[in-house]
Amino acid sequence: MNRRAARRRRFQPSLRRRLAGVISATVAAVILLVAGATYLVVLDQLESNQDVSLLREATRIQRLVHAQANYVASGSDSCSFAAEPACSRTITAAEPVENSGDVLRLTPAATDVAAGRSGTVYYTATGVAGSVRVVVVPAEAGRAIIVGVPTLLTDRAIARVKTAILATGGAGILLAGIVGFLTATVGLRPVRSLAAVIERVARTRDPDERVDVDRDDELGRLATSFSAMLHELSLARAAQQQLVADASHELRTPLTTLRTNFALLKRESGISPERRRELAGAIDRELVEMQGLVTDLVDLARGEEPIDVAESIDVVPVFREALAAAARHWPAAAFTLTSPQDAEPRVMAERGRLLRLGSVLLDNAGKYGSTADRPAVEVSIEPRDENVRFVIADRGPGIPGEDLERVFDRFYRSPASRGMAGSGLGLAIAHQIVASLGGTIEAQARPGGGAIMVVELPAA
Repeated sequence: MNRRAARRRRFQPSLRRRLAGVISATVAAVILLVAGATYLVVLDQLESNQDVSLLREATRIQRLVHAQANYVASGSDSCSFAAEPACSRTITAAEPVENSGDVLRLTPAATDVAAGRSGTVYYTATGVAGSVRVVVVPAEAGRAIIVGVPTLLTDRAIARVKTAILATGGAGILLAGIVGFLTATVGLRPVRSLAAVIERVARTRDPDERVDVDRDDELGRLATSFSAMLHELSLARAAQQQLVADASHELRTPLTTLRTNFALLKRESGISPERRRELAGAIDRELVEMQGLVTDLVDLARGEEPIDVAESIDVVPVFREALAAAARHWPAAAFTLTSPQDAEPRVMAERGRLLRLGSVLLDNAGKYGSTADRPAVEVSIEPRDENVRFVIADRGPGIPGEDLERVFDRFYRSPASRGMAGSGLGLAIAHQIVASLGGTIEAQARPGGGAIMVVELPAA
């Protein structure tokens, strides 16, 4: 099956050839239709002009017959001339039908005209000079006039028109093929550029490639979208590399400390029991810190995943649960929660992510925002238009103005907080969770000291 598909792909024409074929066939079909219509119009016009000239001659003779009752039409009865004078004859209804003779022989149709049973009759006959266009018109006293004009000149004109149309049609079809090929080549040039970039990216795995297409159409927008996608992939790869580098840097210090402490513990002499207990406690703290760092990294990676199942969640009970956990973790901090009494603010979210968001923000406020003399951490929840607003305010040292925009970066820690335990991933996790829920988060400096985290999530 795969071999058959490969053969089919091998013998399948390229997109450029197919597009050129479609364009050429379309243009050629239009040219053939126009040529055919032109030929029919010209043919009808030439034949109409011939009939008009023939009728004009018959009318002239008809007037002579009306003027002279004994007038007998004269002219070449055999129609041996290529043009004027026309051949003509007068007939009566009593004359017998002629089964043979030249082009102006008496026919049943001519007898009907002479007898008054029909009007003017046109037909084409063949004589010595070739085809002759014949008209039979009535005259007075039961007579009729037969007039014929050779069609030689008209036939030549029609032949010239046919030759000209065939020549121009053939040239047009050839031109259609050239135009189709050039149009497909020029039109698919951005596609070829895009395909070349895709092949280079697949070969080199370098998303920094760009497609340079300066055109404002569907192909231009496709190339622009692909360049934007490559740019996003480049940013994602850079962020991934930065995350790996930062995580490696953050893990290096506790691993070095653990290795040093384990090396000291392996000594059998020279270390007092009290010193061993201190080393064991230090190892335990480093392991806890590493466990927290690994948990934060997992949460950070999970925060980039789309939400599988979202539901309408009452946010107040979730934040009360997060507040109770933060109070147990930071017993010195005084956490308070203010929420509307007459409403249940609800958002569309995953309960686990919403709980993690509250835990991260409250843990950050309990760690950095509560001091011995100012332990208060105030949490308020309120509906605002189409959003639900969460405000976590503390009275700690606050966030310097130059750090307000960077506190949500991964592993970023302000100089004032680098001496405290932590990985610098908490607020980055909060930022990702809020973004995945379609909301916003902002850090502000609190007047009089402290920090404020403002979160707004779309209401359910």
